[in-house]
Amino acid sequence: MERINGEAIAGAALALLGGIFIFASMLNSAWQAATLVAYLLIAVGAALIVLGRYTTMKTNRSGSHEEHSHH
Repeated sequence: MERINGEAIAGAALALLGGIFIFASMLNSAWQAATLVAYLLIAVGAALIVLGRYTTMKTNRSGSHEEHSHH
């Protein structure tokens, strides 16, 4: 049974990076140009997390019957 996959990990990393960019834009005016990119990173990260969750649910549902076939 799979609990987390690569899509979810990549999505969390992108969302965290976007959050760091937004935090940096609050502290430094030079980073304000990257605010739009930060929101884009967060959106892509959220989409990857949702995709990873969907893939994990689909894999766990279909893999439950095949798990014991290797005996």
